[in-house]
Amino acid sequence: MKASLGGRLLHSGVVASDRSRRSARSRGSRRSGASGPASFGHHLRRLLFLGLLAVVASLAGAVHLLAKLDLPETQGQVDQTSILYDRNGVEIARFHGEENRVPLDFDEISPTLIDAVIAAEDRDFFTHPGVDPVAIARAAWSDIRSEGALQGGSTITQQYIKNVFLTPERTLSRKLKEAAFAIKLERETSKNDILEGYLNTIYFGRGAYGIEAAARAWFGVRAGALTVGQSAYLAGLIRAPESADISRLSQVDEAYRRRSTVLRAMWEEGYISQAEFDTVEATPIEGYTLPRVENSATQISDLARLAGTDYLIEEIRTHVEDRYGDQVLFRGGLRITTTIDLRLQLEANQAALSALRRDGDPTAAVLVLDELGGIRAMIGGRGFDSSHVNLALGTEGGGSGRQAGSVFKPIVLAHAVQEGVSVESRYWSPPVIDLDGLDNGNDWTVRNHLNTDYGIIDLVDATAQSANTAYAQLIRDLGPHPVVDLAKRLGVGADLLPFYSLALGAQEVSVLDMARAYSTFAGRGERREPGLVLEVLDSDGTRLERFEPVADRVMSRQEADVVTDVLTKVVEEGTGIGARVPGVPLAGKTGTTQDYRDAWFVGYSPRFTTAVWIGFPGIIKSMRDVAGVDIVTGSNVPALIWQQVMAAAHADIDPGNFVKPGPYPGTVFGVDATIPPNTTSTVPATAPITTAPAATTTAAPPPTTTTAAPTTTTTEDTTTTTTEAGGG
Repeated sequence: MKASLGGRLLHSGVVASDRSRRSARSRGSRRSGASGPASFGHHLRRLLFLGLLAVVASLAGAVHLLAKLDLPETQGQVDQTSILYDRNGVEIARFHGEENRVPLDFDEISPTLIDAVIAAEDRDFFTHPGVDPVAIARAAWSDIRSEGALQGGSTITQQYIKNVFLTPERTLSRKLKEAAFAIKLERETSKNDILEGYLNTIYFGRGAYGIEAAARAWFGVRAGALTVGQSAYLAGLIRAPESADISRLSQVDEAYRRRSTVLRAMWEEGYISQAEFDTVEATPIEGYTLPRVENSATQISDLARLAGTDYLIEEIRTHVEDRYGDQVLFRGGLRITTTIDLRLQLEANQAALSALRRDGDPTAAVLVLDELGGIRAMIGGRGFDSSHVNLALGTEGGGSGRQAGSVFKPIVLAHAVQEGVSVESRYWSPPVIDLDGLDNGNDWTVRNHLNTDYGIIDLVDATAQSANTAYAQLIRDLGPHPVVDLAKRLGVGADLLPFYSLALGAQEVSVLDMARAYSTFAGRGERREPGLVLEVLDSDGTRLERFEPVADRVMSRQEADVVTDVLTKVVEEGTGIGARVPGVPLAGKTGTTQDYRDAWFVGYSPRFTTAVWIGFPGIIKSMRDVAGVDIVTGSNVPALIWQQVMAAAHADIDPGNFVKPGPYPGTVFGVDATIPPNTTSTVPATAPITTAPAATTTAAPPPTTTTAAPTTTTTEDTTTTTTEAGGG
């Protein structure tokens, strides 16, 4: 029975008779102190004690009369902590308001903790009717004798009534109501339910309300796993938790005193043996408690911190707040399950940090999507301590996009395939090419990496080697407008302009954009919107939302399979050979932009799509002599990170297989090998693709100062060189 939000625990149930017997099993073993000689003071205290008993008895009648009244309404709604989990149920973070509270069922709580609380707070809990006149008299007698009382006069039932149903005022009338309502509650509710409600509502310090929040805050464990030492310490905190924090030097002695007191009570009640008492008593409390962390509205687990979850937690927090409001998130006890695999998130973060561990190294952003669109891992940067900008999301993450370089070329290729162009079509790919009028009416000069002359090259090899002059001619023949349209349908959310330099990735996109586009290729032409929230349940377990993958067909299966087949050649024999994972079929593309400012590797298997970007956030800076290499390009550091992430993603799973397209479809266009390199179109007049002049294919040609197609010296990743946008 889950404790409601401060509601009455008026559920019928069986009193825990076993625990009742256990509570009373060692009455005879209690040790009594030695009696001193009789004295006048001793007799006086006994008279006072008898008088007190008489007063208690006289109040009993009034209490029983009040017990006929109905229980009052609860004192407002009790806050509950919302918990964020990964897809496998591993905790990532907690969101809470002033009260950090996670309700548990009775059988989820450690029996050892229950023993400790009963021994410390109410030894006769399982036998009294809600109030215990003898305990009240005993507590008062201890005060008269100036002894530190182990137990107060109030029973656990009375304490629960005070916390949930009454105001905290200290008056006789309130105490009478407390006792009366305790009797009423005991008649209508089982002992287990009362104890469950009590343990879910009391304050244990460090902002923790309830035993589950306390176990996490003090020891980093679940309440069901509490040991004798941990239980004794928590039980000792109940009366005044903020005055026995072991992490505060001034409270160390009090912390040890309280633990000893509870341990002694547990031994007296027969809950622990002498050997257990001695072992725990000799164990330093500092050895099993966590350092004090000032209360925060968002508490991230230790594993999640290591996994670099700052950015994804912030995304989920924003999503839930926008949909349900901050009151529900921080006080409503939501259970939020994400699509994240925390194990893979940890692997991705460690891969990025280990590759970029030196002072002055650039930053990486990583995004992993599964075949249904679920985000399995998201690294948005080095963490909130460095920047709150989520580099994986571009403008959506508070920053800006980055130039895509050659990872944009597969989108141009995909459009060519859709237009009926065979990937076996050939272009002459000279070291340098000037394309008339494509740079705002001026010639557009494009270079291959290291001025390499690829000669006549088909689109398969042009993609594998990232031949810029070949791709520049391809977009010249296709026109940039339809490429922009296809990019948006594939999932690129950035605002792209129809410039010819688009083929070389001269415009800004996000890591999410490229992951989404490539996952459409992996999905055989079906685009699925990425999702980060798998499921949201309210405090009663009612489902509020669930991730429902929706597929939108953008390309035919055969068209997507052709693009995939071409991209497998990049990994098998082209610029992406450093990304290979043994036994896993892979397709992908490298990308490096102007002057090595950005380096990419984006690719996929039948199961996962991963995009990796490396660069210096917020500044234009070349990546030379960083990350342990002379120059960072898509084929080295990004490919290494990508390879490690994909290897971890496919650990112990069947990676599946790509579908081979068979003979490449479409019309093959060729060039005569005797024609020397020139700037004329290589597409013959019979070609079915209409080649329009720049003035008609670019509705708004860019001005010279802002054009994305400058004289372009591009790079490929086989070696290193000076680069402009469009390099691999």
